[in-house]
Amino acid sequence: MKRQGKKNKTLLIAGGIFQLLLLLLAFICRLMWKNSRNLKKLAYYDPITGAYNLVRFRQIVEQNIENDKNYSIIALNVHQFKFINEIYGREQGDRVLRCIKDRIEQNLVDGEVFCRENADIFYLYSRDTDRERLESRLKRIMEEVSKAEEGRYGDYQILMCCGAAISTEDDDENSLDQMMSHVMLALVRAKDVHQNNVWFFDKELHRKEIMDNYVETHMNQALRDGDFRLFLQPKILLSSQRTAGAEALVRWIKPDGSMIYPDQFIPLFEANGFCVQLDRYMVEAVCRQLKSWIDKGMDPVPVSVNQSKRAFYEKDYLLRLTELVEKYQIPAELITLEILEGFAFKNVEEVNRKIEELQERGFRVSLDDFGSEYSSLNTLGKIRINELKLDRWFLQEAAEGKNGNARLIMEQIVQLAHKLNIPTVVEGVETLEDHEMIKELQCDYGQGYYYSRPISAEEFSARYLQQG
Repeated sequence: MKRQGKKNKTLLIAGGIFQLLLLLLAFICRLMWKNSRNLKKLAYYDPITGAYNLVRFRQIVEQNIENDKNYSIIALNVHQFKFINEIYGREQGDRVLRCIKDRIEQNLVDGEVFCRENADIFYLYSRDTDRERLESRLKRIMEEVSKAEEGRYGDYQILMCCGAAISTEDDDENSLDQMMSHVMLALVRAKDVHQNNVWFFDKELHRKEIMDNYVETHMNQALRDGDFRLFLQPKILLSSQRTAGAEALVRWIKPDGSMIYPDQFIPLFEANGFCVQLDRYMVEAVCRQLKSWIDKGMDPVPVSVNQSKRAFYEKDYLLRLTELVEKYQIPAELITLEILEGFAFKNVEEVNRKIEELQERGFRVSLDDFGSEYSSLNTLGKIRINELKLDRWFLQEAAEGKNGNARLIMEQIVQLAHKLNIPTVVEGVETLEDHEMIKELQCDYGQGYYYSRPISAEEFSARYLQQG
C-alpha cells in the first residue's frame, strides 16, 4: 500500500510538472506570437499613421505586377509640410499625416495598396489606368484633406500635390523602381503649382529624365575634358553705344559638336552641388581670357560671371578667387561677380560682409535678376553692390503693354539706383523698341539679342576688342 501511495504521489507531481510545462510553453508561445506581431508591425507598418511602410508596399506591389503590367503608381505630397512642423509643431504635422492616411483609406477601391514612405510622401498602387478617372479621384482625396484641416492653422491652407505614372503592357520599362522614379519626376513638376494639383509622367518628362541622367553621369568627365566652353555676351554702354563689358555664359559642347544648354544642366548642378566646381571653372576661364587679351595687347573689357549661392558661401571662396587673379596676373577690377537677388536679400548683413571682403580685394559685385523675387527697394539701399541688373520681366511687361505699372516701376528703380550711385543694366533687350525705351528710362547699360547673342570668346575678341 505504501508503495502504491508513493507511486500515486509521484504521478501527481509529474502531472503537475507536466501541466506547468504546458502552461509555460503556452506562455512562451503567446509571448513569441506577440513579439512576432510587434516585430511585424515594426517591420511593415508606419508608426505614426498605421499605414503600410515602403517595405511592405513594395512586397505587395511586386507580387501584383508580376502577372499584370497594367497599373498606376501615385505619389502624394503636402505643399510646405516642413512649415507646418516648424510653426505648429510635430504633433500637428503628425495629425495632418493621419488625416491623409484616413482619406486615402476611405477612397481605396479593390486591389489598391498604399503606404507612407517618410516625411509627407505617400505612395498608392492602383490597377486603374484611366488618366481622367485617376485625376478625379486624386483631386477628391486632396480636397477632402484640405477641408478636413481647414481653419486649424489660421489662414494657412493645407494643399497637396500628386505625381502619377501609368504602366501598360506596351511599355518597355515598367518595373516598380522605374515607375517610382517616373512618379517623383512628375511630383517635382506638380510642386511648382501651389494648389491641389496632379501631374502625370509623360514623354516630355521622359526626355528630361534621359537628359538629367546623361548630365549627371557625364558632368565630371565634361569638366575634365574642357567641354564647358566660355561664351560672351556684350554689355553696351547706352550713352556711347560702345561695348563696355561682357557677361560670361557657359555652354556645354559635347564631343559630337551638339550643345547642351544651361537650362538643361544648371538646375541639376544647383541641386547636386556641382555648381561650385563649375563656378570655379568659369572664373578661371574668364581669368585666362582676360590674360590672353592683355598679352595680345588688346584693351580688355570687364567680364561678369555668375556665382551660385553654394559657391559664394564656400569657406575658401575669397582665397580661391584671389589665387586665380594672382596666378593669371590680372587686375581683380576686371571681374564682376554676379549674385542672385534671391539669396542676397535673405541675409543682407552676412552678404554685405562677403561683398566688402571681395571689394577690398578689388572685385566688383553685381546683383542679378533684381525684381524676380519679392524684392524691397528699402533693402536695395542696404546692400553694397557695384551694379544692379534688372530682371527681364520688367522689360517684357513694359514693352508689350501687359502691365502698365511695369515701366513706372522700372523708372523708379533706375532713379533710386542712380541716387545710390549704382549703375543699372537691363537684360533681355531684343528689339529697337526695347533699346529706345531703356535709353528713355536713363538706364546705363543694355544687354540682349538686339546687340548680340552669346558668342564664343574668339568671335567676341575679333568683333569687339581693339588693339591697345
